[in-house]
Amino acid sequence: MSFDVSDANSGETGDTNDRGDEPDAVLERRATTFSGTVAVLVAALAGLALGAAGGSLWSVAATIGGGVLAALGVRAVQSGTNARRAVGSVGVVAGVSVFAIVATLGGGPVALLVGAGVGAAATNAVVSFDERVERPAVRAVWRSATVLSVGAVLAVCLYADVFAKTFGVVGGNLVAAAESSALALLVVLQLELLAVAELVHWAVPVLDGWLPENRDLRAAVLDRFDRRLWDVPRAYWAVLGLQIVLALSEWGPAWFRGFLDSLSVLGDALELVLFSGVVHLPLTALVVGLVGVLLARGLQALFVGWAGSDPPRSVAHAAGGLVTLAVAALLALAPTEALAAAAGTGWTETVASVGLTAALAGGVAATLFAVAFSQRVLAVAVAPWVGTESASGFAVAGGSLMVASLVVADGGGSALAAFVGVAAALAVHDLGSNAVELGARIGRDAETRAGEAAHAVGGLLVGAGGVLIATLTAFGMGSLSFSPPAWRARLAVALLLVAVLCFAVLFERE
Repeated sequence: MSFDVSDANSGETGDTNDRGDEPDAVLERRATTFSGTVAVLVAALAGLALGAAGGSLWSVAATIGGGVLAALGVRAVQSGTNARRAVGSVGVVAGVSVFAIVATLGGGPVALLVGAGVGAAATNAVVSFDERVERPAVRAVWRSATVLSVGAVLAVCLYADVFAKTFGVVGGNLVAAAESSALALLVVLQLELLAVAELVHWAVPVLDGWLPENRDLRAAVLDRFDRRLWDVPRAYWAVLGLQIVLALSEWGPAWFRGFLDSLSVLGDALELVLFSGVVHLPLTALVVGLVGVLLARGLQALFVGWAGSDPPRSVAHAAGGLVTLAVAALLALAPTEALAAAAGTGWTETVASVGLTAALAGGVAATLFAVAFSQRVLAVAVAPWVGTESASGFAVAGGSLMVASLVVADGGGSALAAFVGVAAALAVHDLGSNAVELGARIGRDAETRAGEAAHAVGGLLVGAGGVLIATLTAFGMGSLSFSPPAWRARLAVALLLVAVLCFAVLFERE
């Protein structure tokens, strides 16, 4: 399970398997259908048993569904068409969102462990755990998480009214300062003319690049604006600086007002033109438009850098994040009292602080980042227990069921359910490893169902026998009445775990 996170935001070039034309060598690394399906079913049934024993049956059922949905999304995101990639990305993010919702609603660790295990097993059953095949899923996770993170930040700013307050305060102060006197309006007029003359040289080349090739906007406009700021004489800058100082002083506006009065009708006309806005408003609109062009160019550059060499495919990989962000925005328009009451005080306080859209988008983004990070850690953790990396998903599933069994036992749950969970963990690992080995040696489409069925029945019978022995042992320990029930369950599970690990190590050495 060696995801290539470093390539998550690269230009995405040179990927043949990402386009659906996978070579036969990659296809043969997939698990056979029969044993892979049986392993997933065993993991799901054992997980439901653990959920029932731990009092979180519905949460476990939800995370199992989310894990299977994410696995199907991983399969679809490897398609050769952007439409199916987008559907796969939505499936992956939707499956991960189930985990985030269950965690928010207090579903407990058993639900998360079982769902993650079933999801890992299902993913290993439908795709090959090969770097070239896994890379599209990693891109979908990272790109969707990036979109949701940016959306969450923007949602927080909108919820807190940051943009309106910032531009309102700044713009209001600027307008108040400009309208304070005729001299201030004259200074603003000159600054607007200078800004337009300079911004034209920045914005027109951008517009010229957006227009068709037969339109030469640059030659038609820039020839008329042949002066830049550094072409303005130094004497004018000195005069403009003096005007600014006078406009900011207490006596400068009054002096300029007296100067206009000395011009009689001409002074009144100049004052009327300055205060009417007939000159300032068009120039202000032109400055805002030119700045908007430059901002749009900046956003375009950011998008191109994010999208890489194939923007349609990048957008398809980010479809899950885009859809989730849209759903979160729509949910923000609906009443959320029932959801807040079900989630508890913590959720209510979070929504009140940052808004529902930001809370949902940020929660899913954090979960996606956690998934992207944990897969690297799990790849290293399960490496000693698998013969090939192609069976890492089944190893993760077995480990998750094992830990979930210990959690159930520690919480005072049924010892029988804990024994079933441990036995199922061993069975999932065994069935999955056998499925991958058969797929690698003789091909995924070879007729091996009879042999796989015999292997599966034998492994399940051995697991059932182990559960029976462990149950009888726990009953015998209970009849002596020298320890509390939770301690008996933990001891029995720990001893069975040691026995299973010893058996696995000896079997690998043989």
